[in-house]
Amino acid sequence: MSQSCPCDSGLDYSLCCQPYLRGERVAKRPSQLMRSRYTAFVVHDVEWLINSWHPSCEAEKLRDSIIAGFSTTRWLGLTIFEDAPERDEEGFVSFIARYEENGKPGAIIERSRFLKEQGQWYYIDGTRPTPGRNDPCPCGCGKKFKKCCGR
Repeated sequence: MSQSCPCDSGLDYSLCCQPYLRGERVAKRPSQLMRSRYTAFVVHDVEWLINSWHPSCEAEKLRDSIIAGFSTTRWLGLTIFEDAPERDEEGFVSFIARYEENGKPGAIIERSRFLKEQGQWYYIDGTRPTPGRNDPCPCGCGKKFKKCCGR
C-alpha cells in the first residue's frame, strides 16, 4: 500500500525519504537530507536523526530529549522555501516546520546549514529568525505571530 511521504514532497514514502532512513541511499543535496530529517521526527526515528547530525555536534547526547519530544509533538507539515546552491562542501536550506506540542500550535523557522564530508551531507546548525509580533504567524493559522506561536 502506498503512503505519501511525511515531508510533503508529494512523492510516495518508499520513493522519497524511506531509503535515507533505512540507509539505502545517501542524500545528494542538503534539501534531501532536510526532508529526511523532518520525516525522521514524524516517524520517531531517533537513529537517523543522530546519524544525520555532523559528528562534531555529539548528537548522541541528545538521544533522551529527542525521544521525550516524540510523545508530546505532532508534526503537521514542512515547507522548504529556499534550497540554496551548494558552495564547496556547504549548503543551506530554509524551511518552516509546523507542529503541535501538547495541543498548542507552533513552528520552527530555520535556515539550516549542512556540511559535506566524504560524500555525505550532515546537518551542522541553523539560524532562526524571529518574526515581528505583528507579522503573520508562520504556522499558517492566519493570526498574527503575537497571537499564536509568539506567546
